[in-house]
Amino acid sequence: MRIFLVLTLMLTLSIPASAQVEDPILSMPDGHVILNISATERRDVEQDLLIATLSYVATNKDTRELQNEINTAMADALSTAKKIPEVKVNTGSYQVYERSDPRTKEKKWHGKQSMTLKSKDAEKLLKLVGKLQDMKLNTNGLSYTLSPETAIEIQDALMEDALKQLQTRANRAAKALGKSSAELRDVNVNGGGIPHIRQSYARGAMMAMDSAESVMAAPVAASGESTITLNVNARVILKP
Repeated sequence: MRIFLVLTLMLTLSIPASAQVEDPILSMPDGHVILNISATERRDVEQDLLIATLSYVATNKDTRELQNEINTAMADALSTAKKIPEVKVNTGSYQVYERSDPRTKEKKWHGKQSMTLKSKDAEKLLKLVGKLQDMKLNTNGLSYTLSPETAIEIQDALMEDALKQLQTRANRAAKALGKSSAELRDVNVNGGGIPHIRQSYARGAMMAMDSAESVMAAPVAASGESTITLNVNARVILKP
């Protein structure tokens, strides 16, 4: 873990009395010094949440038959997915539209509905995806990410470390300048937003058939890492 620190020393200046009310530095007692400190901490964390997106796609001349096929297939897929308590499932968009063949000019109805699976148990999710593929659902996406609860836990740990570093640096600055104490003021914590994904990939998302058993082989996936960054800055009062 790398700690990046920037120290800026602010000293009192002699300016007109009219400005002293606006600038708190000028109203400080003699011998006090203001020190601005910032610290940035980063940690690489293994991604722990696997997400899969699948959809059922159909084509038919009759819109009623088309939608009935999609509805039946998705109902079966949803029922299969809900049997795995470790996997969270939700349905996505449902689209039905008419399109003409550019060569024959024949008009057909096209439709699809998607569903998303999320789980920290990769093995069970991947087996489920294999079953859904065998039920003629297409895999549109399969990737790892960092779960929100893990990201918050890591950010809290980084915040604690950063604050300790700020206080340690402030105490060292006070000692170097011959001051007796250092008090942190106006502390700001910036979490850095969504963690930056360094690497995340999945293999075998395309359908594959086991020649011996004619059963859909489950896809495979390997987790990557996300980088969480947290910045803390504070104003420190060094007292004589």
